[in-house]
Amino acid sequence: MSHQTLYRFASLLMLFALLLGGCGPAATPTPVQEVPKPTEAPAEAAPTEPPSKYSEAPALADLVEAGELPSIEERLPTNPLVVESAEVGEYGGTWRMGMRGGTDDVSFYRILGYETLVRWTPAWDSIIPNLAESWEISDDATEYTFHLRQGVKWSDGEPFTADDIDFWFNDVVSNTDLQTTMPAWLTSGGKPVKFEKVDEYTIKFTFEIPNGLFLQNLASPDARAVTNIPKHYAVQYHAKYVDQAKLEAMLKEGGYTAWKDMFQAKVTQADGGGIGQFSVAGRPTLFAWMVEEPFSGNATQVTLVRNPYYWKVDQNGQQYPYIDKLVYGVYQDVPSMLLKALNGEIDFQMRHFNTLLNKAVLYDNMVTGDYHLFNLKEAGSNTNVVMLNLNHKDPVMQEILQNKDFRIGLSYAINRQEIINTVYVTVGKPSQPAAQEGTAFYNEQLATQYIEYDVDKANEYLDKVLPDKNADGIRLRPDGKPMSIVIEVANAFTQQVDTGNLIAKYWKEVGILAEAKSEDRSLMYERKNNYDHDAFIWGGEGGMNPILDPRNFFPNGNESGYAVGWAAWYQNPADPLAIEPPAEIKAMIDKYNEVKTETTWEGQVERMNELLQMSADFFPCIGISTVPPSYGIAKNNMHNVPGEMINSWSYPTPAPVNTFTFFFK
Repeated sequence: MSHQTLYRFASLLMLFALLLGGCGPAATPTPVQEVPKPTEAPAEAAPTEPPSKYSEAPALADLVEAGELPSIEERLPTNPLVVESAEVGEYGGTWRMGMRGGTDDVSFYRILGYETLVRWTPAWDSIIPNLAESWEISDDATEYTFHLRQGVKWSDGEPFTADDIDFWFNDVVSNTDLQTTMPAWLTSGGKPVKFEKVDEYTIKFTFEIPNGLFLQNLASPDARAVTNIPKHYAVQYHAKYVDQAKLEAMLKEGGYTAWKDMFQAKVTQADGGGIGQFSVAGRPTLFAWMVEEPFSGNATQVTLVRNPYYWKVDQNGQQYPYIDKLVYGVYQDVPSMLLKALNGEIDFQMRHFNTLLNKAVLYDNMVTGDYHLFNLKEAGSNTNVVMLNLNHKDPVMQEILQNKDFRIGLSYAINRQEIINTVYVTVGKPSQPAAQEGTAFYNEQLATQYIEYDVDKANEYLDKVLPDKNADGIRLRPDGKPMSIVIEVANAFTQQVDTGNLIAKYWKEVGILAEAKSEDRSLMYERKNNYDHDAFIWGGEGGMNPILDPRNFFPNGNESGYAVGWAAWYQNPADPLAIEPPAEIKAMIDKYNEVKTETTWEGQVERMNELLQMSADFFPCIGISTVPPSYGIAKNNMHNVPGEMINSWSYPTPAPVNTFTFFFK
């Protein structure tokens, strides 16, 4: 039996056991997906022979007939990307989904925005061509040359060429007004990559020293901006290309304080995130669908319609996508979204309301709602990562939170099994953030240290740091103030909110004046990014492949909310937010740089495991439990939806399973 077949069989067993047992623990553990090993172009990277004839959606054919749109042959690239669908689809229909207000742009990205130079395969086991048709990598992994798919066009018919990527590199990601520092994945040896436009369809990246992770990073969300900024559109909002007087008038008219704010609102953030690309109707895109009714702060609905210039076709030559239109309802609370799902008014969804607590009611309502559940194999490292701010601006708090004994004491004070029983309906086991058991990266110390619920041990360690208490039993800081911690939690994630409230209760029992504060994600991120918080909770990443997302194991970026200042120093010591880290953190940074320089998968694994051991000894953040399998819902008439998917941010589920092939039958 193959590894994939075994995985599928065991996953189905687990889902069946969960359903029969009222979401109780399954008797058979799910095998862990083998981590990806993409260090070079796979054999299957060769172009697929295109069909001899192409066809299109009837609505587009009508526009061609009316002379309002060029023929499909003129709209498609020289060599369209042929993506074989499990079932050849039919055109039509509206795909209804739900999203939260605020900063929920990932709801767009995960469905339609994954159009990078290269892509993960649906199985997350190798890298395949996308907007780059082919590539060459030097033997020492210092030079990467990519050949773009010729003839690809933006949704307004303008050509996509190396000029667009040149604009991204030189005018966006390298522009200090838009991004203060070069992202770490674009650096090596402490120096930024050199970019070269070789010709109209060829680009080259050259690193100072080997960067064995570059191709993997290009397939990840880190690289989403590379191919997502149409130069011909973006220049009208860029200070370099707009007359100063006109620019000032535009800022005044739009109510912006700086041109950066306007660029982010109209185009995108420098890293490709944010809602900018979805807040302007008709904004040119390479995605399968383009914005019709844009997102705004008071929007109740966002709609996207078929991109007539989309550059992928099925095995019969039919231009993707099959589905005419996407409609996102914007909800301010999860229960309202859940009600829509139960009523059969959501066609596909795997975010926000798909909690274990809601699984029973969704399962019971499948016939009425005319949908079914599909399985999600979670790739995360933990359900909840509690990140104490080790870079706190209050020097007294900083000293306390940086004390490892204090973090150990708080960890022992948490009753993880009670959280698992009440919030996660008994599914999962106590754990710190760690790579999943069964992967090449599992570290037992990292996963299991300090996870017992032991109030005596908690007090023993906390007494080493804050032995004095006031009359109410609250521990006193060295300056005599009561020790208090506000735990910030995004209100969109109800399980994390519930967990935060329980953690606050446990910490109060050992003399910490703790409070869980539920708030909008945008506010929480703003405070975290400026390290204005005491602590915050987020889900753990890097459970299957911590190389791609090591945020919980050393401070590599601003998602490492326990040390944003140290992470800023790692990215650029001159960053105004940068704080020089201690020797232990610098050693981890050096070790990760060693991971990057390895040109073989085996070497990367060995170096990464050395880093994970260093992380275990430092103990940067606190976890709660292993991530239980999850699920999503899909209407019964929606086809080409897999029965199971890996769920990860590094593999931005469900985009790699080719959502543009979904169709209604």
